[in-house]
Parts: sequence; C-alpha cells; structure tokens
Amino acid sequence: MRRVGTAAAVIVAAVALTACGGEERSGAEAAGGGRSAVAADRATVTPDAVRDDVRAAVAAGDFGSPRFVAAEALLSSCEVGAVVRAGTKPDPKAVAKVVAGLEDRGWRETRQRSSAGSDGWGLEKKGWMLTFVAGTVSEKSVSFGSAAEQQGRAEPFEGLAFRGMGDCSAPSAAAAP
Repeated sequence: MRRVGTAAAVIVAAVALTACGGEERSGAEAAGGGRSAVAADRATVTPDAVRDDVRAAVAAGDFGSPRFVAAEALLSSCEVGAVVRAGTKPDPKAVAKVVAGLEDRGWRETRQRSSAGSDGWGLEKKGWMLTFVAGTVSEKSVSFGSAAEQQGRAEPFEGLAFRGMGDCSAPSAAAAP
C-alpha cells in the first residue's frame, strides 16, 4: 500500500503540471519525422539513466537523496517516480539549480507553471517526458506511508516530486541508420 501511495503522489504532482499545458510533441514528431526516427531517439534513454539524471540534479540543488518509487508500484516499466521531502518550501535558488542540473544532462524545458504554493516544469529528453514539481502541496496528495501513518497528518508536503515517462520499446530495424 505504501508504494501505491507514493506512486499516486508523483502522479498527482504530474497531473497538476500537465493540466496547465497543452500536449507537447517531441522535435522529431513536430518536424514531421517518422515513427521510426522517434522510436530510435527514445531507445537511447533508459529508466536507469533518468534516475541518474534526477539524482545528479537533486545533488546540484543541495537537496537530500531522492526516494524512488518502487518499479512494481509504477504503471509501466518505462516510468520513473521520485520525491525529496524538504521539510520547508524549497528555496527557489536551489530549485533553479535542480532545473539547471537537468538541462545540463540534456533535458529541454517544454513548459513551466507557477502557483502560490508550487512551481512545476515539463522537460523532454529523447522521447521521455519528465514532470518536476517543487513546493508545497497537501500531504494527502503525496500520501506517504501506510493509511495508519497518514491519519491525522494535516501538515503539507514540502519538497520535490519527479515523474518521468518514456517509451522503452526497441527501435524497429527500419530505424537503424
């Protein structure tokens, strides 16, 4: 139950950002590139590489280590979820370092939104979409721990949430150069 709650937390944070922007297409799709070009592009990023990018970006912002959602609690083997509980609303300068760290590792910002309590980004890298939310959201939205642990918890969750989704299918033979 704990893993499902953590997965739901990352999904809720991602939905909040996604709802504020339209559907984005990768450069190859937008430029009219064929499916095989997109599949070949996506095949170069793995869930492990996304986890490494998140770890490096979080370290660039001087936050604690991210807690990754267990693979079996995610919707797909080509999905990555992580959270960092900060205890206070994250410092905007430190959050900017996280975004810069992702960009340094090849992630391209596709959208950004801000609200009174949180800031969110949509980033793309070779067919993967990464949603990053930093700020304060309800504890229920991120639902950590068992139901018994969560009862009576009224304080907000303050920290970072990441959700990455990609296509791990192998490129077709037609996509090879």
